[in-house]
Amino acid sequence: MCGIVGALRLDSTHVNGEWLRVARDCLTHRGPDDAGMHLEGGLGLAHRRLSIIDLSEAGRMPMTNETGDVWAVFNGEIYNFPALRTELEGHGHVFRSHTDSEVVVHAYEQWGTDSFARYDGMFAVAIWDRKRRRLVLARDIAGEKPLYYFHKANKVVLFASTISPLLTSPEVPRVVDPEALRLYAEFGFVPETRSIIEGVQKVAPGTFVVFEDNQAPVRHTYWSFKDSVLPNRPEREVTLDQATDHLHELLRSSVRARLVADVPLGAFLSGGIDSSLVVALMAETSARTVRTFTIGFREAAFDESEYAHRVAKHLGVENTTMVVSAADVLRELDSITHAFDEPMADYSALPSLAVARLARRHVTVALTGDGADEAFGGYRYYGATRLFEKVSSIVPRVVRRQIARAAALVPDPRVRRALARSSSIDAAAYFGRSGFYRGATASSGLLHIFPPDSPRHSPADTVASYVRSFPHLRATEAGMLWDATHTLPGAWLAKVDRTTMAVGLEARAPFLDRRVLEYAFQLPLDHRVRGQQKKIVLKRVLARYLPTELIERPKQGFTAPMRTWFANELRAELYDRLSPARVARFGVFDPAGVQKLLRDQTSGAADHTQLLWALFHLDRWYDAYIESPKGISSAA
Repeated sequence: MCGIVGALRLDSTHVNGEWLRVARDCLTHRGPDDAGMHLEGGLGLAHRRLSIIDLSEAGRMPMTNETGDVWAVFNGEIYNFPALRTELEGHGHVFRSHTDSEVVVHAYEQWGTDSFARYDGMFAVAIWDRKRRRLVLARDIAGEKPLYYFHKANKVVLFASTISPLLTSPEVPRVVDPEALRLYAEFGFVPETRSIIEGVQKVAPGTFVVFEDNQAPVRHTYWSFKDSVLPNRPEREVTLDQATDHLHELLRSSVRARLVADVPLGAFLSGGIDSSLVVALMAETSARTVRTFTIGFREAAFDESEYAHRVAKHLGVENTTMVVSAADVLRELDSITHAFDEPMADYSALPSLAVARLARRHVTVALTGDGADEAFGGYRYYGATRLFEKVSSIVPRVVRRQIARAAALVPDPRVRRALARSSSIDAAAYFGRSGFYRGATASSGLLHIFPPDSPRHSPADTVASYVRSFPHLRATEAGMLWDATHTLPGAWLAKVDRTTMAVGLEARAPFLDRRVLEYAFQLPLDHRVRGQQKKIVLKRVLARYLPTELIERPKQGFTAPMRTWFANELRAELYDRLSPARVARFGVFDPAGVQKLLRDQTSGAADHTQLLWALFHLDRWYDAYIESPKGISSAA
């Protein structure tokens, strides 16, 4: 795991080596163990290294091939690199290290950009092809590793793992993209390929971008769910027993591949389905006692540590638990602000950073359960969408509208929101109003925070249009594809990457193995979600390791009691940061509307915690990266 940065001059000037060093060292937290640079006239590549495999100097980057005409900087892990290396050696390639990074160099030399489709792993890579005079930027299929770039025609291409190194360049305007601000408010993150900074873009998951001479950047897709998975669905439906057996073997193989490291390794354990199954497979595979790490809250409603303890005891792993208070977690606010140089509005980043710190005291690599919910149907609203598909075919919309009007009388906020969506015209619209962030903001706060005369956009309509673009799929499954291709990389994987990398910890996600992802979306939906049953096939695999009482329990989620904190510990700062003058400086939001959110929150008339956190976090980010950037220097 590492941080990469570089530049390609398109104006016949040389890359400034001092600037490159400054930009590189913005990423020291991502790679505290080593650093390297390569300069050749108009090209500069730089790297910060977190040593995981082959800890010797032979693993230092930038890395080149035997002839010096292919150079690369790489962030991530290629889990199938031993097989690729053997194949490349058969073609006559000579290796000087035992790293997967060198495999990437020789794979490009042998297969060009077709090499990316051969990888099972998480990666962001920049390759300089000296013979063709082209720069290639590529990213893994799930979007586990971030990669940003800035292109100015006939002038320069700059790229980096995150935004902050780019902001050290005087050529990158420190200007917020107003459309990105609107998208952030609507979705809780800035969707690919746009970024929060005007002119800075992301390389999308499963794609690569080619920069050649003074031509416009050319984007290519080497893998997608739509083209690589859905057309390959088997004609004969697999039975649930067959699916359980095959998935079990795929996950065993995935976990085994992710246990390769020359440093201490462990796992996050919440006690939920996903992390418990990963730990069970680790315990079965590893010759050593598995170490796991859990964060507990003093607030019982948010604490899952007892479940994690019971799972750890049953599996015979060594679990380390740290119970935190509000003060403990809120001390991470500044760290969260600086870890996310592009804001993301999920406040579970706070406990995520806390558990990453805990794990880093003992290990350098931690396995996670990320990706299982999207692939195997773990969220409540998947089951709710399936139920709506059935109900809407029986109950007329006029009746459902009456149900929606009565929703305000229901005390439980989740049930209330589900009933309020009953008036949806179809299941695609129902799903569009559900899910992370949208479900908590679409029908309330978003109506207030934009000026009355501003163009009206509906994130729910955007999602619904995407769902309808897959007419051959059930709305639930098309919605799961939305989450896998949008929310997962934009929110959840960004959270994991930034919080783990902030402390120099590598996170690996077995459920994002390419074969596991492809198999999940080729399975019949009924093997994943049926009625209120979720993760059906996944639970059947886990049942081979844990008793029913540790599997069948309500999904709690990994989050924090932010509503309580806004009413107490953070109340003064919340009001200060969302004052009319501070809100007005964004030029996008209506200060009066934001004040209404605060009044509603304080009086208990509504719960706008999600949206208030988004604006609160955005204001902190703006202070750190736009108005008075701390730790971001500039070199000419």
